[in-house]
Amino acid sequence: MDRLVAVAVSCAALALGQDLTVRSEFQRPGLDGEVVAVDQSGRSREILSPAVARNGYASYFLTVRVPAGVEWYLEVGQNPDNAARSVLYQVSHDGAGLPDQLTKVEMPVKGKAEKAEVRSYWLDLWLDAAAPVRRIKIEPQVWMGDRWIVYPMEFRVQAATVPAFTPRFWGHADVATRADAVMISGWRDYVCRQLPSQAKAETATTVRLLQHRNVLQDVALAKKLGKASAEAALRAGGVTVGTEGWCAAPVESWQKDLPVEWYLRTRDFLYRNAVN
Repeated sequence: MDRLVAVAVSCAALALGQDLTVRSEFQRPGLDGEVVAVDQSGRSREILSPAVARNGYASYFLTVRVPAGVEWYLEVGQNPDNAARSVLYQVSHDGAGLPDQLTKVEMPVKGKAEKAEVRSYWLDLWLDAAAPVRRIKIEPQVWMGDRWIVYPMEFRVQAATVPAFTPRFWGHADVATRADAVMISGWRDYVCRQLPSQAKAETATTVRLLQHRNVLQDVALAKKLGKASAEAALRAGGVTVGTEGWCAAPVESWQKDLPVEWYLRTRDFLYRNAVN
């Protein structure tokens, strides 16, 4: 497809707010494709030119709205080819309509809806440790009946490289809590004190498991920088209580004043500063 046409179609789709939506991992989509109520604190961050670290994962939710009787398929284009390894999972919802279970699917995903439906996916990208520091294009694309809808993203591969680390698990935050709750155990284990209990990771692939993995990558980068920089990263995210206060504070006492995606600012700080 001609690039200018693709961009024009993409912009039209984005303006309509229909067909294809890309969100961060902290904006979980419900059955209707909208962000679940518990994650609706603050305006959703636009995912157009995200920074990504090497030797690590970056993850996003894709939501596709399919009209009745329309053949469609979904794939993820890259330029250059194979600049990142991409894996796609279909999202399943629990009885309360909260997304959690993930099932790996092969791309392109194809279908034909008998009635209008909404499907959500978790896109998992892996950047190799030797990936060049550059900009790469990652473009979720949907063929919908007789047209393309493209969501263009230009990823900024950073010099920051996630070091090798041993994953630690303390169980997952409840699925009914805000998505940013997944960061608490890993960061408190480093910044505050080592947590005494350690649970094994679940064998099932879930949103919370992969979120936990992504946060542990960030903590590994924070350890590379040292505790002073780790504390500065939390402040960059908007945590205004002192580190000691944050360690002791009940979650709801500081979380309520922050949008759910505040943690992305902490991650950005790490990527800017954890250079080799």
